[in-house]
Amino acid sequence: MKASLLKAMELAVNAEAQARDRYKELAKQAEDQETRLLFEQIAREEDMHLKKLSERLKALKMMG
Repeated sequence: MKASLLKAMELAVNAEAQARDRYKELAKQAEDQETRLLFEQIAREEDMHLKKLSERLKALKMMG
């Protein structure tokens, strides 16, 4: 059970990082400011998710 939880958390961390990076790229490609700002905001939200999940993954690994 523990190994599968760690694997799931690692997958979630990777998914959040990929989502953040994709939204940052979309922001760069946006043709108007409103769209750019929207993608930048979503990227920041994904980054917050990434940080929270990373902290939880670190805690799980420390618990053994």
